[in-house]
Amino acid sequence: MERAADEQAPVRPDDLTAKARIRNAAFALIAQDGVDAATVRAIARRADVSPSLVLHHFGSKQGVVDEVATWVADVLGDVTRDTDPQAGPAEAHRRRQLRFERMTTEVPLLGAYLRRMLLDGTENGLEWFARTVDASEAGLNQREALGIARPSVDVRMTAAMLALLGFAPVLLRPHLEHALRLDFDDEDDRRRWRAAETALLTRALYPRGAVADAPA
Repeated sequence: MERAADEQAPVRPDDLTAKARIRNAAFALIAQDGVDAATVRAIARRADVSPSLVLHHFGSKQGVVDEVATWVADVLGDVTRDTDPQAGPAEAHRRRQLRFERMTTEVPLLGAYLRRMLLDGTENGLEWFARTVDASEAGLNQREALGIARPSVDVRMTAAMLALLGFAPVLLRPHLEHALRLDFDDEDDRRRWRAAETALLTRALYPRGAVADAPA
């Protein structure tokens, strides 16, 4: 069962290496049980390697935890990066929404990892969220410089709000489903959320035209 769970990690080109198996094992442990459960021995047992090999590749437990955090940030960066310079700002946002949604649907452990890192209040989680806000701020600064987004009164504060809005369906799914009487497993309900988010940001940040939320 553990090995099957590890296979739910996001796939990247290096995922057949021993180092990647160790990282995937740590990712699964953190997602399911938190950072405290991801001891060197537990990681090694899950990856089916020796503890000494874990230390050889990463130096310490913290080294593995940091590698997982960087890896997840890179994966999210890949799926939320603008890939079509011709797309309008609202359409580009909708596409980022879709790619993030698909990734968290296809890789359930990713959502679990995000909830652990962002809701447990650990030092690792605090630092991970700060890095997420850094990335959001950089993207917003770029869009403002290009004239795509309206200038913000406080760019970093706005960037943090954008990050929270993007993570909301993962972090607050049961609360949103209860309050809105919807089911995020249902494509029509997910489309409603995407359309409302895109419309909100189009009015607030991206005034150069909105788009209707088309079927995925």
